[in-house]
Formats: sequence, structure tokens, C-alpha cells
Amino acid sequence: MNIHGKGLLAVAAGNVIFGFSFLFSRLALNITIPSVLMAYRFTVAFLVMNIIVLAGRKIRKKDGDPLVEFSLKGKPLKNVLLLALFQPILYFFCETYGIYYTSSAFSGTIIAIIPIMGVVFDRLFMRTDIRRKQVICAFLSVAGVIVTTLGAEGMKSSLVGVLFLAGAVCFGALFYVFSKKSAEYYNAIERTYVMFAGATAVFIAFALVQCGGNYHQLLIAPAGDGTFIIAVIYLAVISSVAAFIFQNWGNNYVSVSEATLFANLTTVISILAGVIFLHEAFTIQQIIGAIVILISVYVANVKR
Repeated sequence: MNIHGKGLLAVAAGNVIFGFSFLFSRLALNITIPSVLMAYRFTVAFLVMNIIVLAGRKIRKKDGDPLVEFSLKGKPLKNVLLLALFQPILYFFCETYGIYYTSSAFSGTIIAIIPIMGVVFDRLFMRTDIRRKQVICAFLSVAGVIVTTLGAEGMKSSLVGVLFLAGAVCFGALFYVFSKKSAEYYNAIERTYVMFAGATAVFIAFALVQCGGNYHQLLIAPAGDGTFIIAVIYLAVISSVAAFIFQNWGNNYVSVSEATLFANLTTVISILAGVIFLHEAFTIQQIIGAIVILISVYVANVKR
């Protein structure tokens, strides 16, 4: 398999992991509020990244080079700081409150527009030649998500919710753009490290403000709950560290429009996770929608 194919697999793996994150987020949000969950998630993720960096620099490969190359000194900061701002800080903030002010069916449909925005931004920022097949498959992927939400619940929306979700769509697509732009100077580990450092600082401050003095019940008590701990471990170690390293590495070798098209795989995996682990119904609409999404992703990435 060539490096482009490996890049596609890495991006796909990251989105498959993200698909299971909804299941664990749902479990954790039964115990505390979103800002506290995000503070725990990215604090643990940042600690794990530091362990990876420290251990990886001490372990040597056969040629004598460290297993993990890591250095932030003397490198231009603009693109990597914008990367951290767009994802996870602004994306998670907008997505969380977009879901809060709308229904999950409506928010899922709007978030699914990320592949279309990815095609637009790929042309606008990266000057990439876009194939007609990629555009068609991006729209088909969105159609697949819309089909999966039919009959799920009322398509409740509000202007505030729509604005938050529109922001999430833009920031989600900009993540792929600036992950690729910052790859000129920063490897996948370095980019992920900066992302989590920024998210940890912002979400801890946000959680402290939102707790409003009720620190014991909202901030401290969840740490003693076994379900919450398991959820945070998955969200931090697997759905943050592993998934974003996969995404940042894969973005080195695929275009923005190719990478964003895989975003709707998350919808398919989240449905399957709900069916398998929460015994939710698997409707004919969800089956059809999942098939449309999978076909659109496959067709967009085959050469013939």
C-alpha cells in the first residue's frame, strides 16, 4: 500500500474511533455537565501526550534517533495555534451548544455538511483541483446522514442553535486545512500536543466558571464514579490521543476534501454502537443511510 492509501486508512481510523465517542459521552453526561467532561477529557489527554513525548524521546530506534521526534522551538506558531483554536476548542464549544439548542437529528444533519465545506475550503485555501466525483460524493454523504435521521425525532431547531452548528461545520473543516498547513513544520505528535495544551487550559477555565462554586458535585464527585472514569479514559486516550494522531498523520498525505469526506463515517459507527451496546432500534432508514454514506466514501477514493 502506498503512502496515500495509508493516509486514507489513518483518517478513516480516526473517524471510526470518533463514532464510538458519542456512546461514552452519553454515559459521562449522565453524571456531569459538558464543560466538566471536556475539562477532564483534555486534561487526561494532555497528560498522556506528555508521557508519550517523554518516553518516546528516551527510547531509541536502531539508527540512534529517538522514537518520537518532538521539538516546538524556533518554529512558526501561527498555523499550529489556529489549528488548536479551531479544533478542539471552537469546534467542541460550538457542537456542544448547537446540540443543546437543537435536536440531535437536526444537529447531526448540519454537522454532516463538513465534507461539502471541506471541498470548498480545499479549493479556497489549498488551491487543490477538485474532481467532480468528490463533489457528488460529498453531497451523497450528506444525503445519507439526512436519511439516517428520518423518523429519529423531531427536527427541532433555533436560530442560536443553527449559528452554533454553522460555526462547528466551519471549524471542523478548518481543522483539516490547518492540520495540513502546519504539517510543513510540525509532525503529527507535535500538532496533537499543541491542540491538547490549548484545549486543557480553555476547558478547565470554562468548567470552573460554569460550575459556579458547586465544585464538589459537578467537578470532584464525578472522579469517584467508575462509569465516568471509563468514559473519560476512552474519550481522552483513544478518542483524543489516538484518533487525533491518526487524523493529523493522515492529513499529511491526503487532500482536505478527501479527509473531510470520511467525517460522516462517524455517523455510521455511532448508530452501530447504539444498536450493539445500548440495544437501540436499527431502522430501515438508518440502514439505507449508512449504505449511502459508505458507498459515497468508497467511490470518492477509488481511482477507477
